[in-house]
Amino acid sequence: MVLKKFKKIAAFLHLWLGLISGLIITIVSITGCIFVFEEELFNVFHQDLVYVKAGGKPMPLYVLEENAQKALPKGEKINLLEVKSDQHAYVFSANKANKKSKSIFYLDQVAYNKDVYINQFTGKVNGIVNRKYEFFRLVRMTHQFLLLNKQVGSIIVGSSVLMFLIIIITGFVIWLPKKLRNLKQRLTVKWNAKFKRLNWDLHSTFGFYVIPFALIIVITGLVWSFRWWELGIYKSLGTSKRPNLVKEYVQLPGEVKTKEASNIALNTILKLNHGNFKIILLNYPEEEKISMMATVQIINSGDAWRGLSYLYFNPNTGMLFDKMLHQDKSLGMKWRNSNLDIHDGGIFGWPTKILAFLAALIIATLPTTGFLIWLGKNNKKKVVSKTK
Repeated sequence: MVLKKFKKIAAFLHLWLGLISGLIITIVSITGCIFVFEEELFNVFHQDLVYVKAGGKPMPLYVLEENAQKALPKGEKINLLEVKSDQHAYVFSANKANKKSKSIFYLDQVAYNKDVYINQFTGKVNGIVNRKYEFFRLVRMTHQFLLLNKQVGSIIVGSSVLMFLIIIITGFVIWLPKKLRNLKQRLTVKWNAKFKRLNWDLHSTFGFYVIPFALIIVITGLVWSFRWWELGIYKSLGTSKRPNLVKEYVQLPGEVKTKEASNIALNTILKLNHGNFKIILLNYPEEEKISMMATVQIINSGDAWRGLSYLYFNPNTGMLFDKMLHQDKSLGMKWRNSNLDIHDGGIFGWPTKILAFLAALIIATLPTTGFLIWLGKNNKKKVVSKTK
C-alpha cells in the first residue's frame, strides 16, 4: 500500500516535471550530442586553419603576436595564446565582453571574440574565425544558456536540469517491476510490437539503461548553472572554498617591460614539460599588477584526473615567479579541472566520448516518447468518457 502510494507520487512528479522541462532537456541534449565532438568536428571542417607543416624552430613569439594583431581590426586586442603540437597552428585570441549591454541575449553580450590562426614557422596568418558567430560556439552557448546571457540562461537550463534529476529518480521508481518475473520484460524492447508498446519500451527500457550516465551528466552539468552546487561538490571533496587562480606580481624598481616576455615565458613552459603537454594557454593580462598566467594540460598526469598545472610569470620580464602543479592540487581542484571531461566524456578518450554521445542521444528522445505516452493515455480517457 505504501509502495503503491509512493509510486503514484513519483508518477505525478515524473509527468509534470517532464512536461515543464521536456523541451529544454531536448534542446540541451541534442546540442550536447554535437558538443561531445566539438573539437574533432571543427578540426575536420577547418583543416587549412588548424594544421601546419612543421619545419625548423618557431619564429619569435613577439613577431607572431604582431602579425596576428595586424590581422585584427583596430581596437581588438589579443589576450590569449593557444599552443598545441608542432602540427597545430598557434592561435591568438582577442575577446571582450560588452559590459554596457543590458540585453538578455548572448550575442549582445559579446563585443568581439576572434581567433587568429597563424603558422608559427612562417609567420603567415592562416585565417581568422569569428567565434561570436561560429557554429560550434553557438551550439555550446545554446547548450549552456539557450543563447541567452549567463544570468538568465543558467537559471532556465539549471532549473530544467534539476527537474530532470528528479525525473531520473522518479523514473527509476516507476520502472521497478511489481514482481521479479516481470524484470525481463522491463529490460528488453519488443521491436516487433505496435507503436504504442514500442514507444513505451523505448522510453522505459532505454530510460533505465541511461540512468547512471544521465546522473553523471546532470551532476557535472549543474556546476555551470549554480555556484552553490559547485561549492557543494568542492566541500564534499574536502576543499572549503573555490580557489582563486589570479595572482598579482611584485614589480621591482627599475623594471622595464621587454617584448620578449611572452617568448621567455613560453620557452620556460616548454623546458619544464619536456613535450608532456596537450595544450598550453598563455593569458596576456589586461590589468596592472596581474601576472601572465599559463594553463598547461599535461598528457601523462600520473592519475586518472585531467592534468592541469598553472604557472605564473612576470608580464614585463617573462620570469616565472610562482606555480601550482597538478600533483600539488587539492582533490576538489583536480575534480573541477576534470569536470568538463567527465561531463562530455573526454576523460578517457574516444570510448567515453562515444558513451556520452549515445547517452545524450537517448536522453534527447525521452521527453518525446514520454509525451507520446501521456498523449495516448489522455486520448484513451477521452474515448472512454464519450462511450459512457
